[in-house]
Amino acid sequence: MADSSSMITYLSAASALFLSAVIITAIARQKTHRQFQKHVLLVAVYLLVSAIISNVLITILIGTFSPQSSVAVLKDSIILSKRLQATFDYLFGLTIGAFIFAATTREIGSTREFFRYMKTEFPNSYVFYLFLMIMTIVTIWFSAPTVESTNPTIITFESYFLFVNGVAVATLILYAPYRFILYLREVKPDQEIRRDVFAIIIGISGFAVAELLFEIVLPTYYGTIDLRAPGFILEMGLIGLIAFGVRGKSFLQDLIIPEAEAHLLTRTTYSLDRGITYVVMERDATQAFDIFKDLVTHGAQGLCITRRAPKAVMTEYGLERTPVLWLSRVATEKNAVRPSPPENVAMSIEHFIEASERSVVLLDGFEYLVAHNDFGSILALLHDLNENVAIRESILLVPFDPSAFNEREIALIRREVRLLGPMADEFSQVARVTR
Repeated sequence: MADSSSMITYLSAASALFLSAVIITAIARQKTHRQFQKHVLLVAVYLLVSAIISNVLITILIGTFSPQSSVAVLKDSIILSKRLQATFDYLFGLTIGAFIFAATTREIGSTREFFRYMKTEFPNSYVFYLFLMIMTIVTIWFSAPTVESTNPTIITFESYFLFVNGVAVATLILYAPYRFILYLREVKPDQEIRRDVFAIIIGISGFAVAELLFEIVLPTYYGTIDLRAPGFILEMGLIGLIAFGVRGKSFLQDLIIPEAEAHLLTRTTYSLDRGITYVVMERDATQAFDIFKDLVTHGAQGLCITRRAPKAVMTEYGLERTPVLWLSRVATEKNAVRPSPPENVAMSIEHFIEASERSVVLLDGFEYLVAHNDFGSILALLHDLNENVAIRESILLVPFDPSAFNEREIALIRREVRLLGPMADEFSQVARVTR
């Protein structure tokens, strides 16, 4: 029976390690601009793997003891096994807490920003979370559990140990829903992103419940050590849910986070009324970009959708926090938006202005949209965006080259917007429309 139990333990551990290798590979290959969250999640999975490995190694060691071996030595080995695994588990909890905190805090995108935020926004929720996890680890090593039986293994824990661990597990169970649900209410994402976030919540909270069940409740009250082996697979499967939630095109990439580029105290160069769509009449988009940069560096939350490569735009205009989407039919980057159907662009803009305050959107590529759709559908898009901009008191900037359109098309656009730019005066009074 003991050999059968050990075989189940080894096979379950091997399966869990295989799953962990798949999960680690998937996370490591993920392309994301938020590298800090990715690396923290990888460290968390490494710690969980270490917990499994340490448990298996000590299980093997215990299995090598002969029947004549000292019962005291066997009991000490069991306690050491529990302490090592619990330490790695809570280190995992500590690290996954950092992942939760960073993923739900807009200001954190790198290690430097994390420590800067921890310093400037002290205290915060993660400080208390961190303190509790460290206190629990200390309790694990200084408590004195009693092994009542080695076959089956039944362990009695001290009351204060159960209390501290209960609070720590409850905190781990509740911290993810607390942070992520508040975050969802703030940014108002679409249904797909909500699904991914809830997968992460289930993975993190489910892991904590599984740990409580397999490591404390069952060994304490039922002495069923055998279920810890399948527990490895269940726990790693729950971690797989987290990896699924943060896969490519997840909330870590696709969620457009409204954030001002800067809050300069100088006066703005351009003063525009809110709730208005402005068409900037010019051969290129130079003035439109100048207006956009002026507004986002003076407290406005901006979104730029452009035909130019986002990295080039960010470099030229010094944009670091402002989301820049690439309007492209062939680009495969995570921040690319296809021009057809026009609803792709509409959803991005509407989501952004709903989730933001004092927003400004630059839609660079009107001619490109018309080329890949038709003028009527893009005019309808402009109508819808104009209404949303008015409702949300946002600002929409649309660079527009009049040489690409006929007089009738210009007249139809002119009725919906205000004109700006170096060529605006030429079209303040549109000539007779030809039919």
